[in-house]
Formats: sequence, C-alpha cells, structure tokens
Amino acid sequence: MGFLDFFTGNQPPLIRDALDDVKVMLDTGRELFATSSGRLLENEILDTDLSAQEAVIRKREQSVRLAVLEHLNIDPKRELVLCVKLLTAAQEAERIGYLGRTMEKTATLAAAPRIGTIVDEIRELRTRTLGQFNAARDCFIEGDINKADVVQIEQEAIAKSLREVFTCLAKSELSANKAVVCTVGAYSIGRVGEHLASIARCVTEPLHRVGPDHREDF
Repeated sequence: MGFLDFFTGNQPPLIRDALDDVKVMLDTGRELFATSSGRLLENEILDTDLSAQEAVIRKREQSVRLAVLEHLNIDPKRELVLCVKLLTAAQEAERIGYLGRTMEKTATLAAAPRIGTIVDEIRELRTRTLGQFNAARDCFIEGDINKADVVQIEQEAIAKSLREVFTCLAKSELSANKAVVCTVGAYSIGRVGEHLASIARCVTEPLHRVGPDHREDF
C-alpha cells in the first residue's frame, strides 16, 4: 500500500482515529500559537487557558501512539513505515504546543509593550506561519504531495526572512530585555514553522528524511 492509498483509501479504524487525533492536535496547536503569539507580539490580554490546550495536545499524542501500537499488534508487518510517519507527525505537533507555551512565558519577561519596526516584521512572519497550520494539516490528512510541497516552499521563505530578522536583532541597539523577548519570540515562530514543514515532509519524503531540516537552523 502506498502513502496516498494509506491516507485516502479504506483505512483501518485505529488509523482513522489516529489521523483524527493528529488533526485535533494541529487545530489546537494553531489556537495556542495564535493566542500566545498575540500575547507576545500584539500585547493582547491572555484570557485562554493555554495549559489546558497543551494538555489536549499531549493527550492526543498519547492516543496516536496507543492506536498505532494496537494496529501493529494486529498485523505487525502491515504499513510499518507509514505508521512510524504517523507517530512522527504526532510528535512534531506536540512540540508546537510546547513552543506556544514558550512564547507565552517569554511575554511575561517583557518590561514594556512590544512595538517598533522589528516587532512589525516578526508579526508579519507570525501571520504567515499561522497560515501554515491548516495547510500542513490538510496536506497530511489528505496525503496531498502538491500541498505538502507548498508548505515546505513557504517555510523556506519564512526561515530566510527570520534569519534576516536575527541579523537585525544582533546589530540593533534595543534594550537587552526587548532584544531577548524578540529573539525568543522569533526563534519560537521559526521552530513552529519547521515542525509544520516536517509534517509535510511525512507526505513527500522517505522515512529517513522526515524531520527538521537542520540546514535551515537559525
């Protein structure tokens, strides 16, 4: 069975449940990322329980692992590589929840509202990354290679812009507090995008090439 058949064909019930878990993880991760980055970059008041959202993501990851284990116990040779890719996607989605919480905690370190040209640039990249969530979810759930390619191309462009932001931050005369807050925020955005791209690579790449592209590390 090929990758596309695995995700678009007659799926075993356990695999359908696991795919639904991954979808929920990404949808919840998108909400968490939007809220935490809004707190960090838009100075918004936090009125959402992000710890509860992170707990949902972690619980769903455990559910994926259990479903895959039970599925392979029934027929250990069937779709082994594809099941490992499913576990990989769940792990990548779980990391997004952690990074969202990192952004929230970074906002608490800020000594002043986040304003200025560099913040505007980071906000724009945050908005582009936010758009990657649905695209990564859809390409994975549908097993769509073309959509997965688009996600990866967009992430490469975002990563390039983020490297330029880091260069500007390193040369800026910002206060130490603002520089740290902006740097951690920008780095978190970049890592979230790379985890989404890794999910897309589950669709386009062989198993040994799935995961973060460390050539694009910041």
